Amino acid sequence: MKRALLLLLLAGCRNETKSEPAPPVPTAAPASASVSAPAAPVDKPWFEGAWQGTFDAALYRIEMPTGGVKEWKSDDGKQASGKGQLAVEVSADGTASGVAKGALGELTVSGRFEGDRAALSLAPVTPGGFQGVILAARSGEDLKGPLSASSGDSLQVRRADVTLSRVAK
Repeated sequence: MKRALLLLLLAGCRNETKSEPAPPVPTAAPASASVSAPAAPVDKPWFEGAWQGTFDAALYRIEMPTGGVKEWKSDDGKQASGKGQLAVEVSADGTASGVAKGALGELTVSGRFEGDRAALSLAPVTPGGFQGVILAARSGEDLKGPLSASSGDSLQVRRADVTLSRVAK
């Protein structure tokens, strides 16, 4: 019986049909599919780059019906009034930094551009100097807005209109 079983197994192995090997599957895509289109250039934000501007600081009188700071009334506006210049560099993420100098002293400029607006802070290089802000909005190719500043003790207040223009390359 063992012998008959062994013969059947051997006969089955001989009659087994051999299958053809499957054709190889290509591992790479056709050459036409591997070429990709060049990436579209990314537009720079409108505000990225160097900006410069000027201002003419003048006395800003704070009127209060009653009370107030007596020094505001006695400020004749002669000190820290006059012309000044700004230079600002703006990165693609909207971060701004630069310098200002003139009637308000030597100042550092920092801030942000978002959308069509810019908010810039002015800080004195030397302690006790003027500090302030510029809140500007896009106007054509320029930025325009008021500069508001005060002395370190806030007893002198100045205001100016600022126009920042892109620096020609």
